Amino acid sequence: MSEWDFLWGLEGQELIDAMTSGGTYDDWAYIEEMERRQYGFDDDENDYYDAPSTKKNTMVFIDAENVAYSYATSIENEIWDIGNVAEVRYYAMQKDPSTAGWKAAIKEYGYKPILMVGEREKNKIDNKIIRDAKKVLNENKSIDIFVIVSRDGDYTELVRFLRSNRKRVVILAPKNTSKKLKNASSESRFINNRRKK
Repeated sequence: MSEWDFLWGLEGQELIDAMTSGGTYDDWAYIEEMERRQYGFDDDENDYYDAPSTKKNTMVFIDAENVAYSYATSIENEIWDIGNVAEVRYYAMQKDPSTAGWKAAIKEYGYKPILMVGEREKNKIDNKIIRDAKKVLNENKSIDIFVIVSRDGDYTELVRFLRSNRKRVVILAPKNTSKKLKNASSESRFINNRRKK
C-alpha cells in the first residue's frame, strides 16, 4: 500500500485539503473513523454505530419509613441493574430514630436525603414522594424509568399515572408487598435484608 492510497476516492476541495494537510494514511484513517462515529455509521457495515448509552434515565425514590436500612445493599445492587441512575432520593422524617440506621448507607452510596420536618402525619412521606415523582415526570424528559422502593399500596395510583405516561415503573420491596402495587407496576423485584459484611 502506498502512503498516498488514502487519497483514493477523494476529489475537489476534499482532495486538496487532504494533500496539503501533511496528514499521513494513519491520521486520515483515524479522522474517518471519528466521522463515522459522529454521523452514526459503523466501520465495517453501513449501519448505525452502537455507542454505549450514557443517558441517565432512572430515578429512584426510597420510602425509608417503609423499608428498613438493612435492605440498602440489596437496593443498591438492584437499581444499577435496572438502568443508568440519575439520582437516588431517600425520604424520611428528620430526627426519626427508626430511620437513623440509613445514615451510613446514604453516605456510602451518595443518596440524596429528603428530610421532612414538623409533626409526623399519616402519608406525609408518601405524599412528598408522589409530588416529587410527578415533578420529575414533568421537568425531566430524559427519565423513563421510575423505581419506587416501598411495599405500600398507597403508591398504586402514582404507578398507574406514571405508566399512563409511558414510563417504566419498577417496585423494589420485601416479599410482603401490596399485591395491588406489584400488579400495577411494570415490574416488581424482591429485595432481601442481608447486611453487607
